[in-house]
This record gives sequence, structure tokens and C-alpha cells, in this order.
Amino acid sequence: MHIIASVLVAALLGQASVRAHPGEDLHHEANLRRHYLSLQANNLDHCSEVFEAKGLHRRTVDRRAARVAELGGSLANLYARQAPKIPASHKGSQSYKPDTDPKVVFAGNNNCVLTPEVTEGPFFVQGEDIRSNIVEKEIGVPLHLDFQVIDVTTCKPLKDVYIELWNVNATGVYSGAVSPVNGVGGDTANLDRTFLRGVQKTDADGVVQFQTNFPGHYAGRATHIHLMTHLNGVPRDNNTMWDLSATYAGQLFFDQDLIDTITKLDPYSKNRQSKTKNTADSILLQETPTADPYIEYVTLGGDKIDLNKGLFGWYRLGVNPAHNRTVMAAAQRFKEGGKVKTGNPGAGALFPGGFPTYAPGIGSPAPTGTRG
Repeated sequence: MHIIASVLVAALLGQASVRAHPGEDLHHEANLRRHYLSLQANNLDHCSEVFEAKGLHRRTVDRRAARVAELGGSLANLYARQAPKIPASHKGSQSYKPDTDPKVVFAGNNNCVLTPEVTEGPFFVQGEDIRSNIVEKEIGVPLHLDFQVIDVTTCKPLKDVYIELWNVNATGVYSGAVSPVNGVGGDTANLDRTFLRGVQKTDADGVVQFQTNFPGHYAGRATHIHLMTHLNGVPRDNNTMWDLSATYAGQLFFDQDLIDTITKLDPYSKNRQSKTKNTADSILLQETPTADPYIEYVTLGGDKIDLNKGLFGWYRLGVNPAHNRTVMAAAQRFKEGGKVKTGNPGAGALFPGGFPTYAPGIGSPAPTGTRG
């Protein structure tokens, strides 16, 4: 089977060139980013010998290769990754041989970086389920993800850390939130929806794996996924996470070539919202000179994107456990359904135009269709 490895562009960035999420203050976010970078190294190069000595590299390679095989992929005819600056394509031109050591593919140090923390955005929801498969009935390109969390001060994996993930569906809709800038406008029933949101606890190697769908786009933002780490999170008895303390809150971005390819597929092609390219995201452009903002991926259905098999992507994230802050939730999920959260402290500084919530009478594109 022919598989191509390129890149899932991964940057912990907050916004496109004009606004991160509508209403956010660029200057405030830039200050947060500078403060975060002042607290940490911007990569994990200093950990390489420790990873090798402790066998972490070998276990990482074996785990990722096994996952690709489990998903029906192959290591034959992979492409070597290059790391040019945006806007160049991130797809390499050098092919691996079928007998290439998987270590060359799955454990390169070029993606073991710490990129800057940003805001959680206006669509973070408290009370999401602890689960690995967050797709529910959403239609889209399957995206299987492998994340590893490393303590940058000790180079050790962080065990029992809760990783929270959320992203829009193929037509640019976040579940659990109602806003004129979300893809369902005034549909308050969306507060009760939970698709493409979930939480997982890291294992002894600091690893979690998720199954989501490749995200669509919405106006003003480059295509991205949100990621948050809860160092001391404690799930409730109903297996949900309500922790508002985060050691990391960032976003994953994607190679523009990959985005353009998937955007042509149904149901992504039905998304009527305007597109924002990576080249219009000033924060992404600022980060590439000082950090490697990309994670790797392989396609699982040959050299073309297969709607049934999708992609496998991986990323190693360095965090400093000493860095912790309180995040803001746009909504909360209760047994009886979702509710907009009001009275967020600090929202005025982060969202000077007002924390984005429901605005009656504002229409928007229809949400993605779902499987029955």
C-alpha cells in the first residue's frame, strides 16, 4: 500500500492575521506568548540523550508503527519530511524504502519542540467526556492522533496528565457553543451537542491517542485543532472533566497542501464560510523562525486521502509543570444539557468586544450531515 508522509502543521497559535477568534485582543495574546516563552526552552533537543537512554525513542517508534499497521497503513514509499518556511509546501520529495528503519520515520527530533502557549479561544466547554473516540456521527476524513507530553525540566514523560482536544466539524461548527461566529448561528440546541470533543489521560510514557475528524474551516481562522493539558485534573464520577487549570492551551495547524486537498472533498466542499490560509496567519509566520511548528502524518489509504481510512498524525509536546493558569469556558455541560457560562473573570481583557455568545437573528451555514 502506498502511503505519503507529509506534515500536520502544528503550532500553538492563537489567531489569523486580523483576529484569532472574533473579539480577541492580539496584543494581549502576544504578551501571553512572550511570557510563556520566557519560562521555557523552545525545544526538546536537550532531552535527546535521556530519551535514548530510557528507551523512550524505541517505544515511541514501536507504538506509532504498530498504530499505523493497526489502521491498515504501510511504511512503504513514505516521503521524507522537509521543513521549509511557510508558504512553501511541507511535502518532502525523498522516498523511503519499505525496509527503512521506522525510527527514521517516527522518532525524528525535528518535531520534538515546545511551541508557545496561547489562549483557549471562545469555544472551550467545561464538562466534556473522557474518551478517545470523539467523532460520534460526524462525517469527515478520519484523523488518528498520537500525542506525547514531556516535562521540559526533567525530560521525563508526564504520566496521568489529562489532555483535552476539540475541533470544528467539516463545515466549521463547534459543538457545545452558540455564537454568531460559530457555524450554527442561533441554534441553541448546539449547546447540547458534544461531537469532536474529548479528554484522555496520559500513560506511563506520557501518551494519549485520539480519533477525531480533520477539521473544516470558518471565517477568520486558519484550519486548526485545540489542545489543552490539565496537570492535576480529577474527573467527576460521571467521567467528565471540569478542571479550569491548564499547564498548556494551544492549537494545532495543518499543512496548506493537505487542507486544500481535503477542502475539495465532500462534505468539506459544502462549507460556505470564507477560508483563511496559513499564509494569512501572522502568528504562525512569527513562530516558524524560532520553533518547528509541524507534526508528521501519514495517509492511510494510499497516496490519496481516503474518506474511510484517513490520516495518522503524531506530535511530542514539551510543557513546564510549573507554568499553570486558569482558563475560561464559553459553556458548561450538565446532565440536563449545555448552558452558556457567564461572568468569566478576565474576559474583558481577552475579548474587548465581549465574550462571543448567542446573538439572535444571525444566520450561518448549515452544519455537517451526520451518519445515521
